[in-house]
Amino acid sequence: MGSKNCTAVLVFMAYFAVAFSTPFFGQSRINTSGTGGIHTIQGRIYLPSGRTPDSLMVVKLDSTNFSTITVNADQNGGFSFQALAPGNYKVVVDAGASFEIASEAVTIDTEVQGPVRMNVNSKTITLPIHLQMKRSVVYKSGIINAKWSNVPRRAVELYEDGLKMLGEGKQAEAVIKFRESLSAYPMFSAPHNELGKISLRAGNLDEAVRSFRAAIRVDPTDFDARLGCGIALLNQKDLGNAEKELTGAAELNKTAVTPRYYLGVLFIEKKNIDAAQRELETARQLTDDKSFPLLHRYLGGIYVAKQMNKEAVMELEIYLRLAPNAKDVDRIRQIVTDLRSKQN
Repeated sequence: MGSKNCTAVLVFMAYFAVAFSTPFFGQSRINTSGTGGIHTIQGRIYLPSGRTPDSLMVVKLDSTNFSTITVNADQNGGFSFQALAPGNYKVVVDAGASFEIASEAVTIDTEVQGPVRMNVNSKTITLPIHLQMKRSVVYKSGIINAKWSNVPRRAVELYEDGLKMLGEGKQAEAVIKFRESLSAYPMFSAPHNELGKISLRAGNLDEAVRSFRAAIRVDPTDFDARLGCGIALLNQKDLGNAEKELTGAAELNKTAVTPRYYLGVLFIEKKNIDAAQRELETARQLTDDKSFPLLHRYLGGIYVAKQMNKEAVMELEIYLRLAPNAKDVDRIRQIVTDLRSKQN
């Protein structure tokens, strides 16, 4: 890497102090009514393609101890529930007739107080909600899940039982069903994929990688498996293999924003801002400025580092528009003001 590029990297890091622990989420619509606490559950909805939905969706937060509260996800699929008390919750998304009802169980534990009372720290739990198409949906080609044509019926039924369990928030039971499906037919990629997603959400990265790689061995064209594997490997800082899987996902679906976005994050981690710029600019062309506020933040930081002030201002102003309540908005506004003064 040349001295000019090294300087650009240092400037970028100084301006933005980017965290690389898989930034799933940007800004989202917020329900602040809460359940009498200080914690947050937030997330983003993803279509099977990996893109965020264009249509607005209603997200419900159910609980055995509190009344159901709802929020409309934003145009990028983002949502947030704040002021939550400890308890067992279930995030539910009904995306319509084409998709299975998505449900994720979340537990906010009560912090145990010792002899001396201490302030309780607020917790923020983030969830990616991946929608699954109903098996009865006819695709544009007129084929219904052609990849399952050789899968024994019993394995499919067990897999679908597992999806139903997930929809009801019964994750442990779902895991059992997915494993039973694989016992009935080990060459079925879908249960491997679901097990990988469950492990990824739980932060069990080694197990997630194993499940995703098992799905890929069965079906190398499985977009979800390659994307999930790439994200898990990125979290493990296995950047070489993460790049391979994310690139594979991007090649499988050239309209998907997510793999390009994470490739941009990956190259920032590798301090290769030229490659990061290329991937993030490609992702930007696919978003129509509707999703991934952090994409514009990172790209703006790259432009700052390269002294492309006009381009930096444009990207950072998009970020401010998409994420007006983000924690760093005052800092970003000041950066924009400084850049504008240099232009003048």
